[in-house]
Amino acid sequence: MLAIEEREKPQKKRRNSDVENLFHRIQQLEGILSRVERTPDSECRDVTNIEKSTTSGPSIITSDRERIAVPGSSLCSINLTQTPANPCDYLAEEYAAKDNRSAIQWGPNWYFNGIPMSSEAGRRWISTRTAQAVTWADFSISVMQSSTPLALQPSFSPELCELPDKDATREIISRFFRSRFRLRFPILDEVLFETTMETAYGPADGPLSSPIQVSARACVLSALWIASRVNSSKQISCSIDVDLCAAKAHHLLLHIAKDISLSTLQTALVLRAFHADWQGATFFQSIACRIVCALRGHLYQPSTPFGPESSRLEREKYHTRMLFWLCYMLDKDISLCTGNPPLLTDVYCDLDLPDNYFDHYTYLPGLDTSFAGDDETHKYLTPHLPGDPRLSHLKEKVCQQLLSARASKDSDNQLLVNIRQLDDEIEHWRLSIPVNFRPTLSISQNTSPNASEEGIPYIIHRMSLQLDYHYLMTVIHTTVRKCTIEGSDEIPDLHSVVHSSFDLSLMASRSTLWCLRILVSTIEEHAFRAALALFLDIVIHPLDSQSRLDLELLLSAGNIIRNMPVRGLTQGEIARVQETSNFIMSSRDIGAAEEWIPEIGRTMGHGEAQVQRQRM
Repeated sequence: MLAIEEREKPQKKRRNSDVENLFHRIQQLEGILSRVERTPDSECRDVTNIEKSTTSGPSIITSDRERIAVPGSSLCSINLTQTPANPCDYLAEEYAAKDNRSAIQWGPNWYFNGIPMSSEAGRRWISTRTAQAVTWADFSISVMQSSTPLALQPSFSPELCELPDKDATREIISRFFRSRFRLRFPILDEVLFETTMETAYGPADGPLSSPIQVSARACVLSALWIASRVNSSKQISCSIDVDLCAAKAHHLLLHIAKDISLSTLQTALVLRAFHADWQGATFFQSIACRIVCALRGHLYQPSTPFGPESSRLEREKYHTRMLFWLCYMLDKDISLCTGNPPLLTDVYCDLDLPDNYFDHYTYLPGLDTSFAGDDETHKYLTPHLPGDPRLSHLKEKVCQQLLSARASKDSDNQLLVNIRQLDDEIEHWRLSIPVNFRPTLSISQNTSPNASEEGIPYIIHRMSLQLDYHYLMTVIHTTVRKCTIEGSDEIPDLHSVVHSSFDLSLMASRSTLWCLRILVSTIEEHAFRAALALFLDIVIHPLDSQSRLDLELLLSAGNIIRNMPVRGLTQGEIARVQETSNFIMSSRDIGAAEEWIPEIGRTMGHGEAQVQRQRM
């Protein structure tokens, strides 16, 4: 009753101290970024000293952007629906009904003046701003549908269980276990998988295989797809249709989804990676999360030192825990992109990190030259996972404090407090990373790290942390536009805080697109979000000089992706690369339409347009 009574009390007026605290933090970050951008490339390798210098006092904020809703203009008279009570209602019902084969890229964090971009009001607003009939298809990525005959076979059939030649399969899988990729994506255990192989290729118990054997065969089929990603296995795997293997595994999983085993769990996780669209991946992710909890992987169990003498039970416990971390990290990425609630949360899961987890910061820098797949010592290196589990925990907090149903009821003041707290926690995480892996605050043409002399595993992990950092900064600081700027006059600093916070998200988005020049293959999904952030800012501030530079950056990013080498990629991967390029180029084309900037000038009036240029 007390909680209910407190909820019914009138909302308190915004406190100046909360806004000023966030304003001070943003001033610090902008000061750091401005110094980094002015620093020559040779001095930008280590920005630790620059960061420490900010503790003496805040820098001067230089943002000169003003609100776009100029009084008296017809743009202010558009009747736009405000934020819905449920922040997860992102798609118009008619869009969901008409086309379920495309995935819209507007996530739960995209707003302008309290209007969700994924709502019908948001679509109308973009159409008005760009003087174009914008549709949901303009912000969607086509989802690849299976082109195999299996797509038309919902029933179980013996041919679904057919496996490629055993020797070829064993050779492809062995290349995976001798690769560095297994450390980044520890989906399989070599000893445990040998048992899975024997079960899968063993004689069937009658005309139909047992559930255990079906699960093993699905696991082998999915493993062939993930193992084919290893460069050394591409020549061998070319004789096997790995996309067909993945399709078979998909259909087998539908028949064994209730099976609680490591084989089924591994199949679900691989298929989740196979489906690049978040909506499709959610189905497999839900299966994986349910199974990993049933196997008690969400509970931490101290293990003995892992090595060649480890028992099978110890291996199973250790491997299940690793699969839990893959589930947990992927779960947070899906939640941020779709707005769906996380399936695995810290309330019910032990989040103690794996034993010796931080060892990878020691062995990764020299792994490229010293790695030998047959070396026994390399078989027991602690996997480093595709990212950092601690940052995934921060993603969970972002979902709870900014994107949840409860967060939708928060006042603007509470939203700003949450943004500030999350920003502080992300900065604390960033500084906890060793200097040679630590994400920099920003990346630009003059400050891009030189990756030419670094080993591939080191580059991939360092850039993954960099991209994850920029992505989370983008999500957090774009959410600031849930605030309604019209009510900001009561606190003069609030307007500047909103714009300055969004400017930080733009800096993170520009840094993401600059990373295209360094490491293209790992940033596909990040590129979507970065392109959206720049596109939305271009629509809001069309006359800003930075908008023209951002249009050029979008064009450059789209061309880089379009010109990626596709040799060795599957048809699905080639199509995905093309969709990424098309999406970014489409955002650029809408933003660069020649007719909409003059339209704004006519709508606002020549005098007001001149004022707008001076204010932005």
